[in-house]
Amino acid sequence: MTCAHCGLPVRDSRRPGPAYCCLGCSILGGMGDQSAAARQSRSLILRLGLAAFFSANTMVLSLFLYSLEAPGASAPPAALALVRSLLLLFSLPAVALLLPPFVRGLARDLRALRFSMESLVAIGAGTAFGFSVISVARGSSQVYFDTATAVLLLVTAGRLLEASARARGNTALRELMALQPPRARVRRAGAWEETGIDGVGEGECVQVRAGERIPVDGRILSGEASVDESMLTGESLPAWRAAGATVRAGSICLDGVLEIAALGKAGETLLARIIASVEEARQSRSPLERMADRVAAVLVPFTVALAALAVALGWPQGQGRALLSGLSVLVVACPCAMGIAVPMVMALALSLAARDGILVRSAEAMERLAGVDVIALDKTGTLTSGQAGVRRVVTYGNETEEAVLALAAAAAADSTHPVARAIERAARERGVVPPPRRTVQVFPGRGIRAELAGGSQVLLGQFRWVAGTADASGLTACALDGRLVGAFALDDPLLPEAMDALRATRALGPELLLLSGDREEAVASAAAELGISQAHAGLLPEDKAAAIRALQRAGKRVAMAGDGINDAPALAAADVGIAVSGGTDVARETAEVVFLSGGLGKLPRLLALARRARRIGMQNLAWAFGYNAVALSLAVAGLLRPILAALLMLVSSILVISNSLRLGRGRPL
Repeated sequence: MTCAHCGLPVRDSRRPGPAYCCLGCSILGGMGDQSAAARQSRSLILRLGLAAFFSANTMVLSLFLYSLEAPGASAPPAALALVRSLLLLFSLPAVALLLPPFVRGLARDLRALRFSMESLVAIGAGTAFGFSVISVARGSSQVYFDTATAVLLLVTAGRLLEASARARGNTALRELMALQPPRARVRRAGAWEETGIDGVGEGECVQVRAGERIPVDGRILSGEASVDESMLTGESLPAWRAAGATVRAGSICLDGVLEIAALGKAGETLLARIIASVEEARQSRSPLERMADRVAAVLVPFTVALAALAVALGWPQGQGRALLSGLSVLVVACPCAMGIAVPMVMALALSLAARDGILVRSAEAMERLAGVDVIALDKTGTLTSGQAGVRRVVTYGNETEEAVLALAAAAAADSTHPVARAIERAARERGVVPPPRRTVQVFPGRGIRAELAGGSQVLLGQFRWVAGTADASGLTACALDGRLVGAFALDDPLLPEAMDALRATRALGPELLLLSGDREEAVASAAAELGISQAHAGLLPEDKAAAIRALQRAGKRVAMAGDGINDAPALAAADVGIAVSGGTDVARETAEVVFLSGGLGKLPRLLALARRARRIGMQNLAWAFGYNAVALSLAVAGLLRPILAALLMLVSSILVISNSLRLGRGRPL
């Protein structure tokens, strides 16, 4: 079964009604199509905005009421009754808009005999509001509408942001799915027949023409071509593939025509495994989320038990006092200061990062970034420009570099091949003007033959094809009228800021690891230049993700920085995925941290910000837990009235906010 919002596979479809693949889709896409999802999203934002308006008015009126009831203050009973009635009038819409989802969550938890933070919010906010309504009806002064609305508003806003981020992540999977062509050209009964990709059976012969994406994993039966495998390997240069070689679904046949034997069905390709890997990593819950669930499972029954104990202890002194004691416990236990202890400082950290051109999608990502032990790095496009360039021109005989570049640029003109573009670019940068040519002929997977205006023949391409001998260094050769005149060494140069960024990052403590699908020699050269001792080459996307998981099993917290589709599984598997600017849409949507401009130069500053934010957040948590422990004890003993509990909760929240604001002073960015 597929998701009713985004069309992705749904693992658990046992619930009645529309099926959704994640929380984000269930909240933002619960109407069945994209336009309805947009309407649903706007509706939720409108509801939250209306609730915020009514909650703000409730808070202002509550402060006014507290001032009227302060020691030494006097106010006519009719005025107090009017303010309490206005409080009911303004809080009722906010509660009606925000409380029902938490009540449904409480009901679901009760049926499952387990508890979550939703249960605590529903019990605390619902009890505070219900008690206040009864107080207004009875003419009592004990009302706590502000407590109910504030808790509901803060928690709902956080849930909406989380759901929106998860829903946006579905774009990554849709981008990956788009890489596999929906149809394939299969030979059946001696003729080529178009069929859906799901109809291709193992062993069937599939034809792929120049410029097309390969639809299935397969082994080449006939033909040869240059294949762009950067999606899988990250290597900037295309690979030459001929009969007997294996090609992967989603790769692009740049030239020539290939006939391949399918190695499996559409759902068994490497691309399909990448999609499944990203989906599995996105659906999994972080250790922090699992810990929060465990705490909530204990905290909810513990709080209810304490409230019942407070009622029992206060009952001999009167029913009214007993109920007030129980309410005090529930009010104190509402996750206000505790709930904003970390989110508040992390929200400030997110804002500071955004000002520096860094998008961090969630507070949890910022928190996890502060604790990383290892930072794994892709090479191509992350540490390098991702664009092939001419590093060196080799000349033979009496030829000059400019003369060789001119001949090669004449043959490479108008070609879309990455090697040809690199040679053309090098010629332009040196101001070399290529001679005019008459004709050009492309030999797929081998090179180009061009006839110059004067009748001379230029060959440009693989060393073996041009010179008739193998060259282990992987040079691209150029010959004039059958005579070898030069060769080109191409590479992907390191970005200027990479060296300084990694040096500063290393000084902060994390280990650095290079994970690349590129050639062994290219990866070793980059690692040596950057001072990275651990480097792995020739990795497929699933190999990168496996390396990340192996580190995690060893107790390491890992961040992964990359830019390509081939990095998506590793970005999703890592504790924190980081996409550099200029990366693919899939990488940016999969990663939790996106550098909107520049390369890795901002990484050490972001890491320093995350660590400072975590330090302040831990201070906030220490205060919040200490406050709750003392306040709950006083509430159970009947020494804390609900109004005082609400005021103490407000003071505690103000202290947490003030401490969080220290992050903006002397900020590390």
